[in-house]
Formats: sequence, C-alpha cells, structure tokens
Amino acid sequence: MAGEHDELGFFEKTGDILDHAVITVRQLLTDDDLLHHGSLLAGATVLSGGLNYAFQIFMGRALGPGQYGVFGALFSLFYLVSVLGSGIRFSASRFTAELKEDGEGVSTLHHGLVFRSFLVGCGIAVLLSFASPVISEFLQLSSVWPVITVAGMIPFAFGVTANMGSFEGLQRFAPLGAYNVLRAGTKLFAGAGLVLLGYGIYGALGAVVIAAATVFTLTTLHIRRQFPADQGHLSQLHQFDYGEVYRFVPPAVLAGFCITVPANADVLLVRHFFPGEQAGLYTAASVLGKVLVFFPTGISTALFPKVTSDYSSGNGEEMYGLLRRALLYTAVTAGSGALVFWIVPTIVLELLFGATYAAAAPLVRWYGVAIFAFVLAVVVLNFQLARDRMRFVYVFAATTVIEIGLMWAAHGSMVRIIQVILIVNAGLFAYGISEVRR
Repeated sequence: MAGEHDELGFFEKTGDILDHAVITVRQLLTDDDLLHHGSLLAGATVLSGGLNYAFQIFMGRALGPGQYGVFGALFSLFYLVSVLGSGIRFSASRFTAELKEDGEGVSTLHHGLVFRSFLVGCGIAVLLSFASPVISEFLQLSSVWPVITVAGMIPFAFGVTANMGSFEGLQRFAPLGAYNVLRAGTKLFAGAGLVLLGYGIYGALGAVVIAAATVFTLTTLHIRRQFPADQGHLSQLHQFDYGEVYRFVPPAVLAGFCITVPANADVLLVRHFFPGEQAGLYTAASVLGKVLVFFPTGISTALFPKVTSDYSSGNGEEMYGLLRRALLYTAVTAGSGALVFWIVPTIVLELLFGATYAAAAPLVRWYGVAIFAFVLAVVVLNFQLARDRMRFVYVFAATTVIEIGLMWAAHGSMVRIIQVILIVNAGLFAYGISEVRR
C-alpha cells in the first residue's frame, strides 16, 4: 500500500509540475508579444520550412546526388541574387511600421514599392540572362538555360518580398505566416508534379516561379483590399517622397547580403571545387543545418518592426528588453538543435535523406554549430538596423566579403569551409554585443 501511495504521489507531483509549466508557457505567450508573434511566425516557418524540406528531400531523392548538386547550386544562386530583395523587405517593413496608423500613406507606399520592386527584378533578370554563359561555366553546367530559368524567378520574388515586408511593418503576422506556408506548399506540389512528368531540374526551378507568382498575386490583392486607393490618390503616387526610403535601401541591402550570402555562398563554392557527389552531400548538410534558422527567423522578423516602433517613440528600455529576450529565445532553440545534430547526425541524415547521404555526418555536426553562431549574429544585426545603427551593418558586410575569401582559401576541405563560417560569425556576434553596449 505504501508503495502504491508513493507512486501515486509521484504522478500527482509530476502532473502538478507539468500543469505549472503549461500555465507558465501560456502566460509567457500571452504577456510577451515578441514571444507570441515570434512563436506564431516560427510555427508558420516550421510549417513552410517542413514543406520546403519536403521539397528539398523529394528533389534529392528524385534527382540523385549529381543532379541535386546542380539544383542546390542554382537554388543558392537564386537566393544570392535575391539579396537585393532583402533590402526591399527591410525598407517596406521599416517605413510601413512608421505609417501603419496612416492608411492612405500605407497604400501609397505599398503601390510604389511593389512597382519599383518588380521593375528592379526585371532589370536583374535581364542582367542575369546576359551573364548566364559565365555563370554556367563557373558552375560546370552544360547549358545556359538553367541559369536563365533562375533569372525568370526574380521579378515575382521581388514583388512578393515587398508585400511580405508590408505585412511585417503592419505587424500582420498571421497572414504573413499563412502566405509563406502557401508559397512553400505550392512549390512542393508543383515541383513534384513537374519532376514526375520528366522535366527534371527545369521542373524543380519552374515550381519556384509558379509559387512566387501565385503568392505575389494573392498578397497584392490582400493588401489593396485592406488599403484601397481611389484614382485621385493613385494620381499622386509618383509625388510620394521616397528619398528616405532610397537612403535606407543601401544599408538594408547590405543587411540582406549579410543574412543571405554566408548561408548560400558556401554551397556555390563547394559545387565549383568538388565533384558532383560530394557537392550533393554538402548540399544535404546545408539544408539540414538551415533547419535551425526556423524559430530564430520568426523571432528576428517580429523583432524588427517592434524595435523600429520603440526607437521612433524613444522607448529605449523596452527596446533593449526586446533584444535580450530575442537572444535568449534564439540561443535556446538553435542551441538545442545544434546539440542534436552534433550527437546523432547520421540518424538525422538517414531518416530524412536516406543512407546514401550518411557520409555527410561530419559536415552536419559542424554546420549546426556554425548556424547557431550565425543566427545569434543576425538577431543583433536586425536590432542595429532597426534603430539606425549602421556601423555594425557595414562591419558585418565587410566581414562577410572576407568570409567568402576565407572559404575560397579553405576549399581543400568541406569541414574547413564550415569552420570558417563558425569562427567568423562567432566573432561578429561578440563584436555586435560590444556595439550594442556602447
């Protein structure tokens, strides 16, 4: 009887602890709007990321390591070119946050940004098409058409970026997350269908275009329904003062460069220096490593417009509290994932990619740690950009260029390339914290 009583008491205490933990988490999600909105975006990021990973895993299995290495390099090229779109996103978020109480101003800003974003995207697509012979040779491709297909993704991708930045600035995080999930789902199902029909790499890349075009159309209609503009208003569109927006774009583009390039340039370099099979293994490790970005991306996305709002209103205490909480949430989630990757990389690889990719285990170990340092540095980068502290942005950008050079110099070993990413981003995080404390 005593044993049964003790066992019952143990389960009662355990239940009380779990109940208390649930209540605490629920209270945190209710009271902390950064955690609430960040978790909402993180949930959407997990869903969209899961669909994106299903897309990558399907392509890895359907195309095989050789062709998947080519696809991974082209996909990284797309994200590298899209770095300018990050500047558009930051700008849309920043200035929409300042205008969110002025519906007419939001409408005017949105119309102008979408028009300019799509136009810039078309210009970049033309330039990329002209450069396709050089890029194809660098990536050891037998045809220029894969690169030209990538060029076709850019205009719609830039338009979507302007719309998503507007949702961020308005702090409409639910539709922002929903459209990201829709984009990933459309890409997965369109890509699977096109590849199964025999279109190979072109089908995989074409699915990205279809998804971007679909979401661009829907998000544009969504925002214009909420912030309609009559013809008299539209006639004033080109009189809107974009001077401050244009001044903010260069550092915002640099911030996008800092976020996008380190996580994609390495894949391109590996594709250039290593045989197709090894490049495919590295691409798989890179794709797995980036899963650690899911929750931190949600936190950073929610952080930026909130810091912008607090900075413009002079609320410094709340602003620094946001940073501390963002770093804590990021460290806990990304650190836990990095630990799992370090302990059981082979199991994760075989579960998601199959036994063919088990040889990438050493790469997955180091990639998890490198991404942990990277996401912490990115939180500080978002914080500094949101409050117009541009020195860290410029230092981050210059260091990123140096990082690419160091990766090039370390190309004899794929593990060394990842270790360069780790060391550089750990240093950037330490420097960023010292800048914040000044």
